[in-house]
Amino acid sequence: MGIALPKTIVEGRNRLIVLAAYGLVFGGMLPALVGRWWFGNRDKTKDGVDARSAAVFFKSLNEDSGLDEVVASLGKSFEYEQPQKKSNTSELDELDKQIQVTLGAKWGSLKSLAEIDPKQHEARRRAFILLYAHLLRLPIQSSSLRRGN
Repeated sequence: MGIALPKTIVEGRNRLIVLAAYGLVFGGMLPALVGRWWFGNRDKTKDGVDARSAAVFFKSLNEDSGLDEVVASLGKSFEYEQPQKKSNTSELDELDKQIQVTLGAKWGSLKSLAEIDPKQHEARRRAFILLYAHLLRLPIQSSSLRRGN
């Protein structure tokens, strides 16, 4: 009765080579693979959401938060998910004007609720405008805004 391994692995004269191979796999490659996985996922929650985004979202909500506060916190937290992109501000400004026409004076209070400052939080402004354009079902003419570029 034998085991289904090649003779070169089982023979006694090759024990140092086999031991070195096991040491390399289990002592080097396996810890490196686990470490790469562990440190690569540290910035994500178990659902794959960026930890900073989740923290901003949940810290900005309380028991009395209404729909406007929830959407504002979504706009704030989204800025950590995407890398900083330089967008065509004229297309974004056009969409901003369409939302202003649709919502009227409420749009200004919503923007202040989301703490949007175009000079400081361009990603937050972009996310907030695109989020409200989606919620209001406004058509987005710009192909770069539709793609997310």
